[in-house]
Amino acid sequence: MAKRKKEGFIVSIDGPAGAGKSTVSRQLALALEGVLMDTGAMYRAVAFYAVLEGSKTAREFGDIARRLKFDMDRERQLLLVDGEDLGTKLRTEQVSSMASSVSRFKSVRSALTTRQRSLGRALAKKFPVVVEGRDIGTVVFPKIRFKFFVTASSEIRAKRRVDQLKKQGVRGVSMKEVLKAIEERDAMDSNRAVAPLRCPEDAVIVDTSTMQISQVVHFMHDHIRNTMVMRGGRK
Repeated sequence: MAKRKKEGFIVSIDGPAGAGKSTVSRQLALALEGVLMDTGAMYRAVAFYAVLEGSKTAREFGDIARRLKFDMDRERQLLLVDGEDLGTKLRTEQVSSMASSVSRFKSVRSALTTRQRSLGRALAKKFPVVVEGRDIGTVVFPKIRFKFFVTASSEIRAKRRVDQLKKQGVRGVSMKEVLKAIEERDAMDSNRAVAPLRCPEDAVIVDTSTMQISQVVHFMHDHIRNTMVMRGGRK
């Protein structure tokens, strides 16, 4: 008997900054024995090079987005940018702020959306693919079956960010400052003209305010498994 070809599917996880998307997405990908495609890191990569090169215009941002090459290291669950893991270079406050700015430009979003669709579909031919971002279920993959919208109160998200910074050795950052930055980021992401942050109408909403990461991952994993069982594993 011929061995059945292994196939995957795509899972979108959208939501505001600080809701726990990154950690949840990474652990869900592991639970599904799949791969995580961190689209936020793609925008951060554009932002990183924009900061590095002193880029300031939409045209310059678009040029960077079009020239970068993305791939996934499935074993390490890492996004590779031009074959390199940029690691913590993508997580500075300066890059975070710039990422929210460059993501507003149509030239950047168009280039990266095309890359995300291509890479996601290629990976999903073999593995479950978890895709994290802010417009995955609404713009990038609007017709997929598994969509989640992960959220939490702005106060909870701010506290998590402060705790994270303290663990990284950052001192002198106040809760008030971080909360203000998160609320401003929410407003910017939700009101931008191109691909604003929206909850997909057919998404499962997961409020992580009172949930542990393991509980969120378990809930999502069970939802996917039960849905596939009820539908006989059909896509």
